Amino acid sequence: MKYFLSKDELRGTDCHEFFKGKWNNLFWNDDSIYIYDEDFTDTGLKKLFLDVMPEYSPYESTEITPEDWKLICDASFGRTKEAVKDLNDWVQEVFAEYGLFTILGI
Repeated sequence: MKYFLSKDELRGTDCHEFFKGKWNNLFWNDDSIYIYDEDFTDTGLKKLFLDVMPEYSPYESTEITPEDWKLICDASFGRTKEAVKDLNDWVQEVFAEYGLFTILGI
């Protein structure tokens, strides 16, 4: 993955955690993936999530369903589309096993 990292690859804490399934109220999960806030903003992903999902907050937890993901994919373009594609394989695997994923804000 180009923009997302495993917990072991992180070199800082200013990041958003993408958690598999419904959040368990624990942070820094080993099987989550992470994106630094700067990259989340620079790729346009933060703006995309804010535009597409009125309930999304970059400071709280937000559940993403397959329906939400379709809206996000359909609204992406340019560099944002590249970042969405980067994430899509992980998302599809998570949907198959858990039915949703949760983004944990900073």
